[in-house]
Amino acid sequence: MTESENSLESTPAETTIELISIALQAVPVAGGILSGTAIFFLDKRKNERLNKFLLNLAENLNQVQEKVNSDFIKSDEFRDLTEDVFSKASETRQQEKLDALRAVFLNTVLSKKPKYDETEEITTLIYNWQSRHIILLKILFAPLDADKQRGNIVGNGGGLTTSIEEILMKLLPDWDSDQIERTWKDLYDKAIHGTPGTKGTMSDKGIHQLESRLTEFGLKVAKYLTNPI
Repeated sequence: MTESENSLESTPAETTIELISIALQAVPVAGGILSGTAIFFLDKRKNERLNKFLLNLAENLNQVQEKVNSDFIKSDEFRDLTEDVFSKASETRQQEKLDALRAVFLNTVLSKKPKYDETEEITTLIYNWQSRHIILLKILFAPLDADKQRGNIVGNGGGLTTSIEEILMKLLPDWDSDQIERTWKDLYDKAIHGTPGTKGTMSDKGIHQLESRLTEFGLKVAKYLTNPI
């Protein structure tokens, strides 16, 4: 038997896991925990979305390594956070949710006073939501930016009256009335905003009618979901 016949060749999946492990191990201080936890979930769930999530996270952590809360990284809560986020990411298919989980992880480790219980509550919200909940939350967090990205389709208004539904139909042309109402109600039920429905008429102030609708908790969630990079 030749030497080449005796050697074991790595499969593509094994190579990918090795590359991700190396990328995570390179993260200062946290690398060992990140890599070890990632391998556990990579062995269970082999999919490209999880691979990209982990590689992007490693890249982001290296970009902000000087700002990371090193005391938190050394705590048991950091290990719990890593397991919680990686577990939820491994079972998530929607890119908006994966991006949101990554943002929550980054914002937590960058915080001067991380609150694990608060973070866990928000990651659970994300896990139970659909992409549409995250999309609408981001619109409510920065309505002027959302309108600008869509070519100022709502603008400052111009008619006598309008409604939240009418505004959102312009911002989200692929959504129907039922989808808007259900998503709005879901966020209301979770105390993300304080307005019961979308169909009531109001003076037409255009996109400004979406401003200041988030509750204190809704603002907190939205900030966790904002990518700090």
